[in-house]
Parts: sequence; C-alpha cells; structure tokens
Amino acid sequence: MYHVTDFKKYERCQRMFWLSRKERKQMIPFVNYNMSMIELCKELLMIQDPFEGAANDDGALALAALSTHAWLLNARFAHEDLRVKIPIMYQEDGKRIVYFTYSSCYPKEGEAQKMADTLSVLELLGIFIDEVYVIHLNPDYVRGEQLDVRALLIITEHLYNSKNHEGKLIKDLIASHRRDILPLLEDLRSCEAREDVAIVRSNACTRGVKCPYFDECFPEKPDHTSILNLVQSCHKYAMKEEGIEDIKDVDVERIEGTRHQYAQIMAAKYGRYVDQAALRCWLKEHIHYPISYLDFEWETYAYPPYKGLKPFDVVCFEYSLHVEQANQKDLTHHCFIETGDCRIAFIESLLKHVPATGTILVYNMEGAEKLRLKQLAEQFPQYASQLESIWERMVDLSLPFSTGNVYDNRMAGFYSLKTLVPIFSDYNYQDLDISYGMDAVEKYRELSQCDEADAKVIREQLDAYCSMDTYAEYIVYHALDKIAWES
Repeated sequence: MYHVTDFKKYERCQRMFWLSRKERKQMIPFVNYNMSMIELCKELLMIQDPFEGAANDDGALALAALSTHAWLLNARFAHEDLRVKIPIMYQEDGKRIVYFTYSSCYPKEGEAQKMADTLSVLELLGIFIDEVYVIHLNPDYVRGEQLDVRALLIITEHLYNSKNHEGKLIKDLIASHRRDILPLLEDLRSCEAREDVAIVRSNACTRGVKCPYFDECFPEKPDHTSILNLVQSCHKYAMKEEGIEDIKDVDVERIEGTRHQYAQIMAAKYGRYVDQAALRCWLKEHIHYPISYLDFEWETYAYPPYKGLKPFDVVCFEYSLHVEQANQKDLTHHCFIETGDCRIAFIESLLKHVPATGTILVYNMEGAEKLRLKQLAEQFPQYASQLESIWERMVDLSLPFSTGNVYDNRMAGFYSLKTLVPIFSDYNYQDLDISYGMDAVEKYRELSQCDEADAKVIREQLDAYCSMDTYAEYIVYHALDKIAWES
C-alpha cells in the first residue's frame, strides 16, 4: 500500500521514494511524544463511543464504521492501493468534519498539500468533507500541577506561515492545492517497479532533514578538500558537475565569500589555516583559570510532563563537568544523572560543583547549555541569580572554528567535537558504547523502565559519553592554545 506521504518523498527525490519501498528506516525521534494526541483530543472534544482504527486495518472497516459511528478516530481508508489515515472525523445530520491533529505548535501552510491529497482519496470513495480544522499544541501553555487539555490544545481553521504567524484559511489552502492524484499514484507504481533509479546529488539530499538514505547513495566519503565539503555554498554541486573537484580550484565568482570559506580555500592550498592573531586575542580575552568544561544532556517532551513546562520544553537529566585548576594540572570530574522531574536536583548539584570563578567552556552553547540554564531560571526563580552567574561566564569553544579562525583539512567542512577529537588526539567517540547524542537520549528513555542491573550499565554508558564530551573540550582547548603560540 502507498500513503499520500509517499507523494512528498517522490517529489523530493525519486530514488529516496524507491529506496523507502525497499527498506524502511527506523529513526529515533528527537522529541519524546510522551502522551497520545488522540487520547487528549478525546477528552477535549468529549468523544464517546468512537470507532478506533488500527495500523493494519482493512479500509473496509472504516467504510463500514461510517454507517454506525458518529466519531471515527485514526480511520484508514483506501482507494485501490493508496491509503490515508483520518485522525478524527465527526458526522451528524449528513455533515462531516475532519480534524487533522499535529503534535507541534505551528502546523505550516505546506501541510495543505497532504490535506488536499487526503481529501481527494476520500472523494474517490464517495466521502465528502464539509469542514476541516486543525488541532495543535498551544506554544504559550504552561502546565500547572495537572494537565489542562483545553488550555494545551488549540482548534483552528488556519495554518501558519514561515514566521509562525496565523496564515491562510485551511479551506482556501486546500482548494488551491487540489490536483489529480491518480497520475501521481501511477508514477509511484512505475517508480517502484524499476530495477534502479539514478543517483542525483543535489541540495535536496541534505535540505532540512538529511535524507535517511544518503549513505546508501553516497557511501564513499569525499576527499577532505573536495568541493562538496565547501560550507555555505549553493553552487558546489554545479561546480562539481563542471569538473571542479578541489576547493583550492573553486570558482571565486560563485562563492559567498564567508570567512569559513576563505579558511577552507587557504587550508586546501597549505594544509591548515590559522589566524593566530585573532586566536591569541580570543584566548587572552576569554580564558581564565580555573577552567570548567561543561556539557548537558536533556530530553525534549512534546507534551509538558511536569509543572512549569511548556510544549517542547526540555528536562536536563545529565551534566558532565571537568575542572582544570591550572594549566593541565589537577583535572577533576563531576557527573549528574537522574530520571523523572530532576530539575531542582540538577540545579543544586551544578551549583555545588561549578567553581565560583574562572571560565566555563561549553561547545555550541547558545542554543544549548546557555538556553537550558535560562529556562531553568524562569522555572525556578529562586535559583535565577546563581544560574545567571554561570551562564555569564560561559565561553563558546566552537567560535574559533565557526568563525573560520582555525581550519584543518581533516575537518572536511565540519567542526563538531566528534570531528575534532581524532584530529587533535588519539581518542575517538567510536570506542564508546554510546557515541551520538540521540543514542544517549534513547538509552535515557530505557533507564526508567529497566531493572536495577541494566540501569547500572546504562548509567555507566551515559556517564562515559557525557564525560567524553567535556574531556573533548579539554583536548580541543589545549590544541587551540598550542596552535595559537607555535611559530
């Protein structure tokens, strides 16, 4: 069976669609969808005695339910081999209403195409819809002691634009996105039947969310100085097609001219690029002992599970802290890992162990650790001034790399800690049981549900991973310090 979401895959990349029919990819969700949207909507709309569909239902079940139930939830309908799922349908006195549900705060106008295609499938079955609404999360809702469903969820007849402002009416958007889906369905069938589909490298491969089949299409990593590694470039694929292979041979008339690109071009010519004057100034201005190396791990919840949280707020469940008292001397380590609503315990442990003076080095901190502390300060104002004293001393260790002051060809366009550590040391994240952030989150989700023996192992793995991040910061800082002063 096909689904209307397959149209979007096909239109993004025919090979992506073709591969998705051969091998389903299991992705770890970045967000913990910790409640059931349908169950919440049942309470919101006071739904009683509904028909409730299941994942592998025959389409005939939902068709039959139209004559026996006023409410249909997660109903599967199928025209030939094209299936759609209707989250919520209500019918009374010959009138039918559909509610599309979104576990997000701002369902975008781009969703209109899927809605229009879904309604087209229903119409092919002789099912016509009179009204369409969206139910989504209220971004301004703050949970109290109990969850208030009527404040948490919003019912609207609008979708949202790219600036998260209320956009056009759903009915008007659907009307403008109507199309004949039968030729598209035939395209899906024809594409799936092909023995192979040509590989085409384009911005669509990595735009937004990286294609899950990227490594299948491009298993060989490009050389370190390949034109494909040129950052912030919208013309690199065209230049590659024209035979420009190496960054040092780039067409300077077709680059954006950023400092990062300049660093890459210079490194491609000479092996490494360092703006020593800028690096020395940065070190002198920002680094003061004792140095604290800090990293957090957190879980993001779609539905606020605890008092004071909003939709998509986070709960920090772990921190790692290495403290260096003097230059490469007296390196100590502290770690915190806890489950449940551990926010106050997290704050108090952090305040206890972070030194009262000195620089706090964090990697990519603005949208991460610094933001987490500001959120905690809002939720627990009794700790606000102490938390502020921490984030005011934070310095982003990624800046020498993101600004193009330091670039090594082996970075291949990236500057994550996982990229830098093997360049500057013999350590490697791949030696750990947990080597990626989402792996850590997945393990954390297991932690509260496993027995004591398994929990002990998971805690040790989480400690090793988060500790590696802060030790990696230590490695990278001292590599920068060495680079800045070498002749």
